[in-house]
Amino acid sequence: MMSAAAFLSTALVFLYITQSCSFILCVSFTSPSSPIPMMQRRNRHTMYTQARVDYSAANEYIQAHYNISQYFHHNDCIETIYDGRRLQESCHNEREMLKENSPMPKTQIIWSERDSVQQCYLPELERTINKLFPEKIIHLSFWNPMMRGESLEISRQRDQLLHTPTANIASLVHIDTDVGAYDSIEEILAIIDNNRVQNDSLASSSSVIEDVTDDIVSGRKRFAILNFWRNTGETPVTQAPLSIYSSRYDGDVAFPDAAPNVEDSKWYMFPNATRDEVIVFYQYDRERDQPSDLWHCAIEVEEKESDSVHRRKSFDIRALIVFDDEVSDNNDRFSPERTRPVLSFEESCCFCDKQAAKRTGGEGK
Repeated sequence: MMSAAAFLSTALVFLYITQSCSFILCVSFTSPSSPIPMMQRRNRHTMYTQARVDYSAANEYIQAHYNISQYFHHNDCIETIYDGRRLQESCHNEREMLKENSPMPKTQIIWSERDSVQQCYLPELERTINKLFPEKIIHLSFWNPMMRGESLEISRQRDQLLHTPTANIASLVHIDTDVGAYDSIEEILAIIDNNRVQNDSLASSSSVIEDVTDDIVSGRKRFAILNFWRNTGETPVTQAPLSIYSSRYDGDVAFPDAAPNVEDSKWYMFPNATRDEVIVFYQYDRERDQPSDLWHCAIEVEEKESDSVHRRKSFDIRALIVFDDEVSDNNDRFSPERTRPVLSFEESCCFCDKQAAKRTGGEGK
């Protein structure tokens, strides 16, 4: 299914949340047109559909780790899903980003081969990150590449050295990495090291632990985790599309110290995402005033008869970014005083393994 080659992306759809506004960006990499406006000025929300959203796994995780009952108000309910593309259209520019956007040649990517992903896809993502973040970046690592599909199963470990791992999609709400739950930054970096895809710039051949531990611990450098999600099918996504929860909080708080404000938080999807687009969204930012825990899942939408043969195929990969910015004491989500889970690392792993069995084929989007 994934052996067919796809072309390098020609557009970017970017969901980027701040306390005061949402950033959503779409830019063509094959057209020299001017940048798409960036800063949202008008709060335009257009309902696209309604769908069942299953919060049960998220509530179970938070109850087990933080003793918080019903973090989300419901375990299972019908939610309004808003059109991310329409919100993007309401944006206005405050700073020019991604300017001098010259046409780029199309490059063939074989998603099932890690070397092809490394050589053809990661350079584009690096350029994208550098344009999205004007701040100086001192380290960038890509990790956890995954092909996902409604007919795929979790691949065996020995198959993952040369080939991209596979997994099914996940219809349960989740975040990829609860960064604050780890005892130390070394635990997180060890996981990244074990699942890393080597990129050519901003990352040395040494381990991630060797590269950035001192910067993060002693230098108090800001770090963030992004997720890049992309349709790899021949047709636009109509089955089990990715939906992302734009979490908004009351005051200077974040997960797990507060639950999202249900009135201000909204679910978004990008209808009919093509293989020429990549959806980019936050999973963590060390700066407290940058909301970044974007819960997400695959949702069920009304199925048309013509859609039945077009099952979803996608590829996602995560990026660790370390910035040359020091985080202040009162804005540090990774401080020693952060809220910690009641479960140990080993107990948490055991809990998550059991939870994964409830998902269709394991963790996914």
